[in-house]
Amino acid sequence: MTYYSSASASVRTMPSEWPPLKLYLRETGRQSFSVADLVYLQAVANYSWLNWVDGRRMLMPRTLKYYSPKLPTELFIRLHRNCVVNKRYVDRLERTETGGLVHLSTGEVLPVSRRRWGTVRRQLAHNMPHLN
Repeated sequence: MTYYSSASASVRTMPSEWPPLKLYLRETGRQSFSVADLVYLQAVANYSWLNWVDGRRMLMPRTLKYYSPKLPTELFIRLHRNCVVNKRYVDRLERTETGGLVHLSTGEVLPVSRRRWGTVRRQLAHNMPHLN
């Protein structure tokens, strides 16, 4: 079964009050990045890939456990033990035998674990009212 987002552009807008995510980059030093532009984070061992809306990917030497408290819980949801996604970029959910899939507006598809499927579906119900 597939669920589509019916969220309008106003639902997907981000309050400007969220503090930026401060990252240290070897080439340029400490920089601030808008949380609104962060599409998803994906863990690989003790590193995290940060994937941005403009297509940039940054490999950072920190775990998801480090980044999770720095992200607004109203905006980010954990899909799997190794993936956190920004709800603003979720276009649709798809149920599968092994859990589910989240289709992003960037064209990427991320897996949802079987155990987290119900939680993910409930948390995205605000953006996708037909899930209720």
